[in-house]
Amino acid sequence: MNCIALSQVNLQAPTQLRLMENQAHIEELAHVYADRGSFHELPWVAYVAETNEYVPIDGFHRLMAIEWLHNQNDIQTDANTEEVEIRYSEFDTMSEAIIAAAGVNATHGLKRQKGDIQNAIRTLLEVDRIGFMENKFKLNKKKIMATVKCSARTYEQETKIIRNELEAARNIAVDQLALEGLSQREISLRTGISQPTVNRILDDSNTHNAQMTQNEGGSNTHSAQMSQGESNTHNAQMTQGEQNCHDSEIAQSDAPNTHDAQTGEEDEQEPSVFNHITTATVAANPWAEFEREKEVSTKQKSRKINLCDDELIEILSGLSSQQRTLALNYLSDF
Repeated sequence: MNCIALSQVNLQAPTQLRLMENQAHIEELAHVYADRGSFHELPWVAYVAETNEYVPIDGFHRLMAIEWLHNQNDIQTDANTEEVEIRYSEFDTMSEAIIAAAGVNATHGLKRQKGDIQNAIRTLLEVDRIGFMENKFKLNKKKIMATVKCSARTYEQETKIIRNELEAARNIAVDQLALEGLSQREISLRTGISQPTVNRILDDSNTHNAQMTQNEGGSNTHSAQMSQGESNTHNAQMTQGEQNCHDSEIAQSDAPNTHDAQTGEEDEQEPSVFNHITTATVAANPWAEFEREKEVSTKQKSRKINLCDDELIEILSGLSSQQRTLALNYLSDF
């Protein structure tokens, strides 16, 4: 039986290929360990000579459950939370340890969640890219499936994004080598891609470039037509505007001056000095009443009346300036 102090195991090691731990599962395992004092499946821990450390290969959740239980003061247990029974191995490199950990959860432990297998495959490619690829741009399907322990269907689903990335990089590389002047055969030999595949990639690239050129040509033609149409419309609008402006100027010059017309109307409506004289009535003779009285008095008395200066002054003082003038002129005739 192999035992190891839990504090010696690196629970943050890169051999954890799940995307994340499940805390609920950790606590559930902790309660099981508290009751039993052991696990049915022992955690697998390996010593890695390259880094001189102990890392989990299988059983991250179980080891984390013991650590969590050790830190809980409210859970009473007789289980040993400082040392743990383990399955033990040794590896020369961390890459070997990671490869060993890639498929351990296929048949036991918490079922692998969405993305866990893809994460495991990406990690395998990081630690041993040559070992898990047929060439620079193609995955080694058989070896990956055997290491990760998954079905062909799961492999296709989990590697779809990775394969698309590799395919895009492959096409760029082939196009670049073709631009450098290499023949299809030379490209095939250099990249490890079959010559029929190289031929297909270049044909697709040429077709795509031709379509792009055609689309750009159509776009330029459309832009030119739009520009010409806009120019014609603008010119037509300018011509129409100039014509309207010209017609307006002619109409303005032919029409009577607005100011003169208004002035003429004012002349007709406002009476002038001459109009006032023409329409004025003749002022009544201010002495008409006096003359009538004088005539009556003369007829009655048949004698000439002589006025003294005081009486005359009194009469004249009650008259206006114009009346006084007329009166004096009248009196001068006597």
